[in-house]
Amino acid sequence: MGAVLASPLTVEEYLSNPAYEHCEYVDGETVELHLGTKQHSRIAGRCFRKLDEYLDSHTVGSTHVELHCKLRIRGEVRFRLPDVCLVLAPFEEQYLERAPELCVEIRSPEDTISDQLAKFQDYFANGCKLGWLVLPEEQTVLVLTPGASPQVARVGDILDGGGLLPELSIPVAALFA
Repeated sequence: MGAVLASPLTVEEYLSNPAYEHCEYVDGETVELHLGTKQHSRIAGRCFRKLDEYLDSHTVGSTHVELHCKLRIRGEVRFRLPDVCLVLAPFEEQYLERAPELCVEIRSPEDTISDQLAKFQDYFANGCKLGWLVLPEEQTVLVLTPGASPQVARVGDILDGGGLLPELSIPVAALFA
């Protein structure tokens, strides 16, 4: 996880201060996200494009980058910003009041896998159905679902949407090309 910028902070202070636009809010503290590398940015763009192309032909939902998602963990509010996400139901609010159905996180060199997996636990506790943790250095994707062991997808494998996103098919290699 990134550096803690301010503590303690109210949700209102977090949401109203533009300095925290690219920060998550966890347990009353803002946590700066690692902006990643050129490779991180390219992978995020490819994920977004592939998911958005899927939605173009299936006319359900919307794809987002760093969407503020208001989550509740043990009664406390957290805001997470998945690198890329897919939301199936329309929403009008400034931020999503739950987790997206699909969350994609791309590990930056400074991120630990355990911190990234903790984010997915937050997502799953708030309704997420499918998660992809992209590991650029290994050119692999950990496919995560609530209550199941992670599955490893490598170059040569295909990412699919399971029952959530029928007909979704993304070659893992396409994320790293």
